[in-house]
Amino acid sequence: MLQEKFRSLFRPGQDLRAGNGARTSGSGVLSSEFTRSVRPAARSPQPSEMDRRSNGLRQFFENIPRDSRLRILDLGGACQANINYIALQGHRLYAEDLLLGLDRIGPVQDPARRSGAAIRFIEENLNFASEQFDGILVWDSLEFLDDELLTASVSRLQTILKPGGTLLAFFHTQAKGETVCVYRYQIRDHQTLHLQPRFSRPLPRAFNNRNLERLFGNFRSVKFFLAQDSLREVIVTR
Repeated sequence: MLQEKFRSLFRPGQDLRAGNGARTSGSGVLSSEFTRSVRPAARSPQPSEMDRRSNGLRQFFENIPRDSRLRILDLGGACQANINYIALQGHRLYAEDLLLGLDRIGPVQDPARRSGAAIRFIEENLNFASEQFDGILVWDSLEFLDDELLTASVSRLQTILKPGGTLLAFFHTQAKGETVCVYRYQIRDHQTLHLQPRFSRPLPRAFNNRNLERLFGNFRSVKFFLAQDSLREVIVTR
């Protein structure tokens, strides 16, 4: 009788490895209730490095003067590939990381402090002489600035750009609040970029052509290139 009771506790086919209260079917396979609880969550594809053709970059190099020893500002941070390419063209490259500067400032919730934060941001990241640069590579940094910083930065960019100088900026076409990948843009040649993921962050606003025309309203001209990868490339001429 004791043997029969012992056998009833361990039925043939039961998988003792399930443990933790998991139920098994007669064949020893974990029940669907348990398998649903341990199935790994689906992951979004991670951004990867890629080469990308850029009509905006091509237009940028066509617009800047043919003279050597021009001064170019790169606001995506120091990048050896860009330094090398610009140097081979006979120009000099200056670099500042505008997004890194934004993170140093941090969010400013108090309206009374926003003006001071904008002044500090400009002093720390765009402290250059008037009309110092023949071209500015802004990349996608402007769209992450709040209204106060954005207005102050665009005004400062106009000041440090020479008359007739060209500015290249990128803007994502996704909706406000969507998370986008921020890349480091490395110049391969006059119309090719190598995109290296840096980090992801949500878009604080969405820009369309009309928004951008207003944003750069004090410049002489604004030209758009809409690519298939959700990047709007903007060429601005002072």
